[in-house]
Amino acid sequence: MRKLLLCFCLFALSLGAMAGNDRVIASDVNRHVATRNVLRAMSLLDNSINKCFDEPTLHMRDLYHLGSGKSEGTADVWPYTAAIEAVNSVMEALTALKDTRSDLYDAHMARYKDLLARLYDNLAYYKGTYTLTSYTQTREWSVYGVHRGATKGTAQVEGIENVYDDQMWIVRELVRAYRNTGDKRYLDEAEYLTEYIIDGWDCTLDSLGRENGGITWGPGYNSKHSCSNAPIVSPLVWLADIYKDSKAKTVYRYIAPSGKRKSRKMGKSEYYLSYAKKVYEWQKRKLLKEETGCYWDMLGADGKMQYETVGGTRYRKHVPSGNPVGTEFTYNSGTMLCGAADLLVATGDEAYRADLTSLAKAAYLRFRGNARTIDGSTAYPFPYDRDTRRGFNAWFDDVLLRAYADSYKHERADEGDGYYSLAAAACFQTNLDFAYDHFITDGFLPNDLLGGWGDNTVTKAFFQLAYAADYATLAIIKLGAAAKQ
Repeated sequence: MRKLLLCFCLFALSLGAMAGNDRVIASDVNRHVATRNVLRAMSLLDNSINKCFDEPTLHMRDLYHLGSGKSEGTADVWPYTAAIEAVNSVMEALTALKDTRSDLYDAHMARYKDLLARLYDNLAYYKGTYTLTSYTQTREWSVYGVHRGATKGTAQVEGIENVYDDQMWIVRELVRAYRNTGDKRYLDEAEYLTEYIIDGWDCTLDSLGRENGGITWGPGYNSKHSCSNAPIVSPLVWLADIYKDSKAKTVYRYIAPSGKRKSRKMGKSEYYLSYAKKVYEWQKRKLLKEETGCYWDMLGADGKMQYETVGGTRYRKHVPSGNPVGTEFTYNSGTMLCGAADLLVATGDEAYRADLTSLAKAAYLRFRGNARTIDGSTAYPFPYDRDTRRGFNAWFDDVLLRAYADSYKHERADEGDGYYSLAAAACFQTNLDFAYDHFITDGFLPNDLLGGWGDNTVTKAFFQLAYAADYATLAIIKLGAAAKQ
């Protein structure tokens, strides 16, 4: 508890636990730090685009060599999506800062809106078309493959060449892009991909007539992962909110006890929210690790695809899953944390607040590393990869931080209002600032934010884009705290 208090005190001003002139001072401090965070986020984002993306197609390179300025390789769609995420995060931070720093908003918002549109247009290099037989239908789809194609729309996407979690990360960013710009093409594509993802929901029935549930890693896999389920929960809630006052309908597909495939019309808002709740419930029931309160990586399964014929038509068949296995990564708890926050707001169900409060604490205690002394102060690293060529922890941690930006407003009062969420945010702020002040090289930050580059001579734009999003998220948290004071 003493270590927690040491870290938490760094955000004490953010809680407004003071009165009179002290509150005014705290508010000013938060706005100052928020402004600095936005400037650093923009610097990291702009530097990544300038050094790791080739014009005119924004071809994203995988590795950047420090000192030489050389970049090489081709990034997969997942890192490319992180660029869209970073732009969305910076745009949201600029919007939050608009009232106090309209000059920054006016100087940069339009160019990021343009960059967002260009990134989306060139996302088509990862797009391809194929025909899929799922649990309820056979249909042609145009989705995003793991690897970049030579021209737009020609990427390989069949079988294991596309995965559902990649589509989920894209949907998340497309909905955010729609909210940031009002451009309906982002919403249309988000809904189309969401339909594809829901088509992957295992709606086959067990011996008691209940849906087996869960979404496999991809259409060519039988294993069911945390990362191929929880990331779609929040976007589903966001879509439900967009259509809450609309009479728009969509098609709900399901399987009758007889095995016959059925469909009916359902209001979009009800449809999206029902799946958000189903996916959340399935992951909590199947992948929550009771010992730590965080989430397993996956349920393993036989890799051989199986099919069945019903009424003369071929459908995908349920394959039993094994026991939960794998590493507890920060992002898998993060997606459930923000999912609980969004479901709480959408439904008012206090059970989600209880889940959120428990997970905010569990993730903080599970993932915060051992204390280090830096410049005479105590700091706590979150998971990182020592080799800058490998691993994904910088981005995994970014997902968790974004979740804490949602959860701090809803943590249960008797556990400390925003306590663990803000304590985690304080750690992120300290770690990023230390790296920015001591180790920045070619405008980039090391994986080990508290220890530096070590013998690493390369970095990935993927990591730098995550740090840009981190800084933008921290700006929003700081401005939220300032608004309360």
